[in-house]
Amino acid sequence: PGEPRSPIVKQMTPQPPPLPSRIRERTPEQLFWIVKHGIKYTAMPGWVTLEREDEVWSMVAFLQQLPVLGPDQYRRLAYGDVASAMKDDESGDAVQYFLRPLTEPLQLIVADCARCHGADGNGRGLGAFPKLAGQNEDYLLASLLAFSKGERLSGIMQPVAAGLSEETLRTLARYYARLSPSLSGNPSINQDSAAHGRKLAEQGMPKQGIPSCVHCHGPGREPRNPVYPELAGQYAGYLALQLELFKTGKRGGTPYAHIMNQVAARLTQAQIQDLAAYYASID
Repeated sequence: PGEPRSPIVKQMTPQPPPLPSRIRERTPEQLFWIVKHGIKYTAMPGWVTLEREDEVWSMVAFLQQLPVLGPDQYRRLAYGDVASAMKDDESGDAVQYFLRPLTEPLQLIVADCARCHGADGNGRGLGAFPKLAGQNEDYLLASLLAFSKGERLSGIMQPVAAGLSEETLRTLARYYARLSPSLSGNPSINQDSAAHGRKLAEQGMPKQGIPSCVHCHGPGREPRNPVYPELAGQYAGYLALQLELFKTGKRGGTPYAHIMNQVAARLTQAQIQDLAAYYASID
């Protein structure tokens, strides 16, 4: 919205029609099929990871809003809390805006990461993208490598990570691990749900074969495997989604992912929500 069509697009044969005027001609189910599978004999590919239908539906939700998005609304959606600052910037360039406060050698890459994970690494307050600030460096690297190799499924992250060298991925993991985590931006938490989640996290549920969560994921200062992620302060919605993906076998990652597949498979939907609420409520 608000941007001219690319000269390359204008020279395509046939020329792709503008999306906003065509979206309403399709049902959500039709849009889902097109995004997931692409269109044969055109330049439109299918979704990179067919298993991640939740990501495809997110794209469908965006497409349905596209016809009513103005330039400012789209900028806020694409760049988050820096959109207003970008509007006042002379260049109006998102990358240039991000570069000024960053001193890392891979500034352009970090600027792209910030569009989803926030300039400070603490996400965008939506729960769609995880907080990375202060996370274990070993875990971040293992996750990036898993994305790059297709061992952890995401049509969003896999193409990004696959285009970067292992040295670059190491630099990114180190950069975000050194940022300060924050609880700011977390939506309000149901305290009753968080209380149930705390009990489950600390004691587990032996009758269901569910171990305690704190021994691997904290909180606490006892030594833990650095490839296990810290969960405190993470968005509840994001945590619940990851547990759902583990439960259905669609979430790979580190060499220990199979442990979570077994644990999550035994969790009820209510327990997933309670655990997510608990970890989102603590720092």
